[in-house]
Amino acid sequence: MTNARTTDVCVIGGGLLGTATALFAARAGLTCTVVERGDLAAGASGAAFGGVSVGIYSYSSARVPESYVRLSQASLDLYHRLSEELGPPLDFDAPGSLDPFFDPATSVTRRERVEGLNACGVPCELLSAAEVRKLEPALSPKIAGATYCPVDGHVTPMNVVWAMALAARSAGVKFLTDTPVDTIVYRDGEVKGVRTARGELSAGWIVNTAGVGAPGLSSQLGVHIPMDSTRGQMFVTERIPPLLNTYVHNIKQTRSGTIVFGATRESGTLDVGTTVEGAKQVVNWAVGVVPPLADVRILRSWAGIRPVPADGYPVIGRVDGVDRFLVAVMHRGVTFAPLIGKILVDLIVEGETDLDISPYQLSRFADAAVDDEVIVEETYYAER
Repeated sequence: MTNARTTDVCVIGGGLLGTATALFAARAGLTCTVVERGDLAAGASGAAFGGVSVGIYSYSSARVPESYVRLSQASLDLYHRLSEELGPPLDFDAPGSLDPFFDPATSVTRRERVEGLNACGVPCELLSAAEVRKLEPALSPKIAGATYCPVDGHVTPMNVVWAMALAARSAGVKFLTDTPVDTIVYRDGEVKGVRTARGELSAGWIVNTAGVGAPGLSSQLGVHIPMDSTRGQMFVTERIPPLLNTYVHNIKQTRSGTIVFGATRESGTLDVGTTVEGAKQVVNWAVGVVPPLADVRILRSWAGIRPVPADGYPVIGRVDGVDRFLVAVMHRGVTFAPLIGKILVDLIVEGETDLDISPYQLSRFADAAVDDEVIVEETYYAER
């Protein structure tokens, strides 16, 4: 890319959110170019666990907002549709999920979670210890109970990126990898395109889905995204015979027989290396939940940096004061990815979306004066 080129939509970031946006842009008849500083799925999307969940979320509160549940439901439905359209490469499976707990007192808040989900039409129930063992015999007898959501699913996130990118490319989307964006071109109150080391790309719209890089790019426009980032260390085992019937919070068995589990939550680092301390933490926890894992060999470990907006919830949509610029950054991007892509394209084409994203506008931070250092409390492990 040496000379300026024109595209209807320039998507910055080639992960789950970016490739989903590109796919729906192409389907809407828009020309689209994805600009990625490395390779597709090279960031958080290539390192994520892969839960597509309505019934499991990491926030320590017993309930999350109804709008958040509705978005999760709509995205899960869209995964089913895309699985039919894109086929096995999407690698989507929906065996249901279990979120176990060891302390009997936890059943009080878990019952509240179940009631909140049921009120939104999500099938979810609170299981006793005996019911958990009947559904998942491999789980620890020390587990006191679990929430069970039979509609939840999981994917291999890299497969989703590749499947959506392949479909998008077939529909005419251009992908420019190994192409960092140096500058967002901005004049007269609206974005005009991007400059890269390979040249300039003019664009009618710019969509920032750059993950942990999203705040830095937005800051060029005077736009502040309060966000933290945390490292998550992940592990995968050798192939073994069927062990799990559902996916257990942060532990799943893939179609090939491997067990994938994780992840740590480590602030203050952008290093994607793994550590002995992280391995001990996650492996001890996983074996405590599924004791037979003690006899299974780990083949590989990896880590990624997850973006976490300051209140833990997604940032989606327009940015006040900057026309033709959209942003999408979030934790739990695997669950939301296809829906976010559709929403962003709806905003471009229709100027609106039929889903409630009002709680997830960037402007909420200015309204609430959220401190950059205040991150929503999350829990990744059932305490033993």
